[in-house]
Parts: sequence; structure tokens; C-alpha cells
Amino acid sequence: MTLLTIRQSGGANIVSIPKSILKMLGLHPGSPLDLSVEDHRIVLTPISQETSLESLLQGSPKERLALTEEDREWVNEKAAGKEEI
Repeated sequence: MTLLTIRQSGGANIVSIPKSILKMLGLHPGSPLDLSVEDHRIVLTPISQETSLESLLQGSPKERLALTEEDREWVNEKAAGKEEI
């Protein structure tokens, strides 16, 4: 069992989760959690999210997502076989 203390920061009440627990559960800062109360106990449950291209690229710098000249040539290239458009 791990002992935690509720702290106050500004108007928020905060509980810090130890890194070892985050690692064990595969969580990181920013991971969504569901908070519920069951039998006078606080229960935090990780929320599984489907991985999408948008979520993977969310933190990428915008300038790295811009089309290069090589990309434009490829995009404008005529289909060579039975590619779908």
C-alpha cells in the first residue's frame, strides 16, 4: 500500500501518483482517468483510447507535417496501376 497526501495548489486539490505505479499501469502524464466513488473509496480507472493517426501526431510540431516538394510530386503523380483515388 502507498500512502498519499492531498495537497492544495491554487484552487485545486492534488494527489500525486508515484512513477512506479504509472509505469506498472503503462500510464503517463496526460493519460485520461475515470474517477468514481465506490463504498466511500476513491477509484481511478484508466480510460482506454483507440490509437488514431490524429492522436499519434497530436504532439508533433506543425512545421514537420507540411508537404515537401517531393510529397507534392508524389501526390500529383498519375496512378500507375489500380490504385484507388
